[in-house]
Amino acid sequence: MVFDNGGAIAQKGFNYQNAVISLVAIRNYKKSNFEIYVEASEDFEVHYDTDYHAYIQVKGMKTMSLAKLLKQSKLKSGNKKPSIIEKNLNSGGLGDKYKIVVYTFTNSDLKEMQEQQDEEELFEKSYLFSDEQKTKINHLNAENLALIITDFENNKVSARKYLVGEMASQNISVDNKSDILLDHLDRIISEKAEFILENDSDKKYKCISAEELNPILQKTMSLARFETVLSKFDFNEFKKEKIKLEKNKIILKYFYLRNKVIEQLMLLDLYNLSEVEVITMLIKLPEIQELEDFTAHAICISAYCDIVEGVN
Repeated sequence: MVFDNGGAIAQKGFNYQNAVISLVAIRNYKKSNFEIYVEASEDFEVHYDTDYHAYIQVKGMKTMSLAKLLKQSKLKSGNKKPSIIEKNLNSGGLGDKYKIVVYTFTNSDLKEMQEQQDEEELFEKSYLFSDEQKTKINHLNAENLALIITDFENNKVSARKYLVGEMASQNISVDNKSDILLDHLDRIISEKAEFILENDSDKKYKCISAEELNPILQKTMSLARFETVLSKFDFNEFKKEKIKLEKNKIILKYFYLRNKVIEQLMLLDLYNLSEVEVITMLIKLPEIQELEDFTAHAICISAYCDIVEGVN
């Protein structure tokens, strides 16, 4: 299989695609078997239940229309590069869903489309292409294609304001620390996006599952406590910063180890041991001793904070 790693590059600054993925995660993470795959076959894919599979393209351009979605460009070889819609619809099969996400769309095209709310699975609402528009698209999967227009633009202030409101509507407690949670979620998405696929088995490294999202979306206080516990260690600033960087990799690389550490934490006398004593004991676990010191401390401190704040 040939993998499209075009989007798997280092991300800097605000990223509209990450904001869209965050929105989908916040709205849908409680669904059965919910999973997001970042920069795998498409900008991202969504799975849930036993048979739902959506391929999603995100385009944060200032102007967008059906003509632009259908436009083909020429490659240096002389061959035509697939259009945005063609690339999207070629990703899966007849039973799959396809979505293109934008924040603006030409009114003349939008007037021909049908708005749907109750039938939209992942977002608040979507737009279906008319029969005439589907004829222009000319693809078997066009029947399952929908356009999403986000209520936030391609900038951080607009996106953050909307995402905080969505968290509130989903009963996710942020306690005035929404930026901590959203920054953490954004880092996880970026790390998944930047991973380069080399074979089929690598795709698991692109996945963010409900099992991972639950602690992320419910651990705002735990993330804030991490800084407090870390400050109690007599480390210099260089080591503290290295530990913070390793903390961001836990979901991507060390989620299993984090859970093993939590199992050991439950056996300790947390009422009478100090934070430093607890972490020092955990660092001596055989599985943890195999890791670099920065990584070991990041995992153990994070696990401790999760236990204190009641995050599973």
